[in-house]
Amino acid sequence: MLWIESSLKDLYKSSEDAFPRTRMRQYATQPVRVEHLEWVPFLGVRTLFVKATVRNEGRKHESIMLFKGVGYGDEKGRIPLVDSSGRKVFLKRLSEAEDDVLVRCSCGDFFNRFNYYNSLDGSLFGRKRRKYEGKGLWEANPDGLPGMCKHLMKMAVVLKESGLLN
Repeated sequence: MLWIESSLKDLYKSSEDAFPRTRMRQYATQPVRVEHLEWVPFLGVRTLFVKATVRNEGRKHESIMLFKGVGYGDEKGRIPLVDSSGRKVFLKRLSEAEDDVLVRCSCGDFFNRFNYYNSLDGSLFGRKRRKYEGKGLWEANPDGLPGMCKHLMKMAVVLKESGLLN
């Protein structure tokens, strides 16, 4: 199953479908901490770049989401957002089910399981890496599905809690 770009909901569901018996990824987001969020709105091209510094098990990772088709405008009915430079902008609440998103994380789980396949469906932010070929008996992503690691999943939870995402 390949999409032309994906929403966060598509990527989450695909992550579950790719590894239906896992007890880690989507169930292991509680100990993950989002320590810092950086917002960069690009009004002219209607995108919002969000970068998170995420810590888990003593390791620090950089997770990125780039939302497309963002509805920027005046204050009326929109969410205020102060970007990393201190500029205030107003945007329509993002939808995890409808808005297309590009994602990337610096962790090994994303690199080995999802980077290559996210590039095929158009939901990878940044450079495509070569397909990971494991040395053991198991393939890293046997069904070849795009998806998200637990760091990106936790970032989505934080964005929902902030009211930016529904």
